[in-house]
Amino acid sequence: MDTKKNRKSVAVVGLGYIGIPFTAALANVGYHVVGVDVDEKKIAKLQKTYTPDIHEPGVNEVMQRHKASIEFTTSYQYAMEKCSVIFITVGTPLKDNNEPDYSSIDSSVESIASNLKKGQVVVLKSTVVLGTTEDHVRPILEKISGLKAGVDFYLAFCPERTIEGLALHEIYNLPKIVGGINPESSRIVAEVMAKLGSKVIVVSRPIVAEMCKLIDNLYRSVNIAFANEIGIVCERLGLNAHETVAAVNHAYARNNMFTPGLGADGPCLSKDPMIFRYSALKYGIVPAITEGCIATNNDSTLRLATVAHKFVEQNKIGKPKVALVGLAFKGFPETDDIRGSPALKIKKALLEANKSVEFSYYDPIVRRMHDEKVQDSISECVKDSDVVIFLTNHPRIMDVDSKSLVKDMKRPCLIIDSWKNVKNYEDIRDEPGISVFRIGVGQ
Repeated sequence: MDTKKNRKSVAVVGLGYIGIPFTAALANVGYHVVGVDVDEKKIAKLQKTYTPDIHEPGVNEVMQRHKASIEFTTSYQYAMEKCSVIFITVGTPLKDNNEPDYSSIDSSVESIASNLKKGQVVVLKSTVVLGTTEDHVRPILEKISGLKAGVDFYLAFCPERTIEGLALHEIYNLPKIVGGINPESSRIVAEVMAKLGSKVIVVSRPIVAEMCKLIDNLYRSVNIAFANEIGIVCERLGLNAHETVAAVNHAYARNNMFTPGLGADGPCLSKDPMIFRYSALKYGIVPAITEGCIATNNDSTLRLATVAHKFVEQNKIGKPKVALVGLAFKGFPETDDIRGSPALKIKKALLEANKSVEFSYYDPIVRRMHDEKVQDSISECVKDSDVVIFLTNHPRIMDVDSKSLVKDMKRPCLIIDSWKNVKNYEDIRDEPGISVFRIGVGQ
């Protein structure tokens, strides 16, 4: 295969929330893309419909428009016969002991290595422990293929920096970071990424690019933890944290403090601090700020389960019904991704405290809570419930009228408001049997 001639054909390994938008974006700027995934049912559906099973604005339209430029397969051999640049976008979840699970990466890298040819380019985009590209991926590729990295083939790390709900926009507009194992690896990958738009930043080594990815999400996680700590202190002192933060930020360029809310949930913000901590400990460093960030964010979400359980216990509710409103890990930009969502964490915690809890669910985008049905409206979800917990800031679950909300709820009942979802609390202030807990304000 003439790899230089064939650099207009690119493979994307792993067709999830990162791989699918990246495939669409590459096709949209002129590449022929071969999407690879081990899920046979997913591939069969994509081959037939070109309609992915994820909610990501614009992706379906791009897929339909560029069908002629996109192929889907389960065969690494086929993909690597067709393509010279191979991007790995598989997930790196955490094991039960919070160590990174490399099984998907290892499987992908081994399959790529078995079909690797001279001149091909392998690019890792998955979030990884520092040093993975050079110390883990490179040896596997070299051992199985018998080729030499930097001489016979090229290798780089190029982190994904997009958020779900704005993936295509950010793929085109955010700066791209590329760290190759040698200048030629960096140059080739930078050329591919430059076609997507915006600036390409070439760093000296893959480990620098790996660190950049971890910092991206750790920075936000630390700031979320700080805001939540301020919010908890304000609640205890009887202060309104939202008023306080608004005053601190107003026309003061040195401050851009986050608003208190839930912890850093979801598949990235909760995971990446763990991977950074794991990396630091590997090098003999105890990351105290990261440790505090992880603990604070975990508590910031789970304390809502404690508030709900305490209410149920105090009111001796035998078989409580809890309505969870907002099921995705975030509300805006909207997504249907429930991985690591507050809803899942709070449900698990409540069931551990009381196995008799029943749940109802509503989300404007999510249609199934694993194998359970999601109601079609907030009113259906909260009907006959003892507790309602608002968990995201999706625009369609904001500005909910308090009186309409509690109309069909049982008495006593509890509203837990995480994002200032409910308005007109003064209308229910004097109604008996209604309790309210607002993050940053308190009971």
